[in-house]
Amino acid sequence: MRQTLLAWYQNPAPRGTSYFEQDLGDPEKVVEVFAYAHLSLARITREGWKFLWWNYGLDGLLQINQYAEWFDTTDEEEAGAQMLRESLLAGYDPVSGFYGEYSPEARTFELSGRD
Repeated sequence: MRQTLLAWYQNPAPRGTSYFEQDLGDPEKVVEVFAYAHLSLARITREGWKFLWWNYGLDGLLQINQYAEWFDTTDEEEAGAQMLRESLLAGYDPVSGFYGEYSPEARTFELSGRD
């Protein structure tokens, strides 16, 4: 059975570390991924963002962020907006539940459908 890649960290070289559902189901692993992403060493896929939003919700992700410090830790509203933007950039809109393409310049999200 093939698993969907949810996140990736560039170390150890040359293959890096892949994260799947069983990994991101552990909040401590999500803290790790967020901390690496903050340093531009990790990437969360659109499927990864979908998993995170569905499993942790905004409140859970804000709590995780308090440890990882990827997004603003002093203003939860700003942190939520920053998370939403990262999710959109990766290709997942947690509000609609659709995948798509985000244009930062136009601030538009073109839907491509669910799953």
